[in-house]
Amino acid sequence: MLALSLPSRYLTEARDDDTADLWRSMLGPPSEGLRALAALGVGAIEVGDLRGEHDADVVSGALAAVRSAGLRPHAHLWLPERFTPAEAPATLVAAVRALADPGAAPAACAIHGHKRHEPDAFTTTVRDLCALEPWLRAHGASTALEVCRYRPDGPFGGTYAEVTAVVGAAEDVLGAALGVTWDLGHTTWNHVHGRDGLWPDAAFLARVTHVHVHDVGDTGRTHFPLDEGRVPLSGFVERLRDVGYAGLWDIELYPARWSGTAAERRTRLDASVAVLSEAVA
Repeated sequence: MLALSLPSRYLTEARDDDTADLWRSMLGPPSEGLRALAALGVGAIEVGDLRGEHDADVVSGALAAVRSAGLRPHAHLWLPERFTPAEAPATLVAAVRALADPGAAPAACAIHGHKRHEPDAFTTTVRDLCALEPWLRAHGASTALEVCRYRPDGPFGGTYAEVTAVVGAAEDVLGAALGVTWDLGHTTWNHVHGRDGLWPDAAFLARVTHVHVHDVGDTGRTHFPLDEGRVPLSGFVERLRDVGYAGLWDIELYPARWSGTAAERRTRLDASVAVLSEAVA
């Protein structure tokens, strides 16, 4: 199923946020924009900007707006430090309640590791993943640790091997298989900058439960439309088909990073949906 990441403040019609304003100029009001996306073949929306400091009402309202439009709600969560179910952040509680879909498989939610420059980033990421995962599963969701851009100040999980190592260690503790998010734009960036190989190994591929899709622009930044042509999309899709991937194909774009009018950015968004739709057909 094709998906698109949108900010919560666009979906709740906030008027004091530059990112939400840009999406509104591209798509119109949320009700109109979601109808148009559905007509293009988008079946799910990931609320992609959830953080612990966000208002729980905004989070639940954004996900409810997606469901009301007849689309599948999804969420990009975060990894709380020293998570305990009794003190679950209100934003996280609101998100999993809105995602709940009785009888459905757990929603595989992208999640980042802790910052790599922090002490014991590997150990604390494993610890908090082990604490969060059982609680999420009890509420109809699950973690999918994301492979991110490799940066000194970025999340631990900047290579295929790092993500596999964290998830493997957590699996040993929990005695259950965990998922990963393959971000095709991040891994392409890592390869271009000599940080990692382009193609993941079997251990990584076998764990993929969520996919983020975006391109690398000529500026070197990520989250560009798929008409840039730098991400080897067909090769990535072929490898996921080989392992029977059946999750979301989530287009994750940051239109503030590209030039052009709102109409021109909208055209590139629509083209990205068409490119991905053809690739995964």
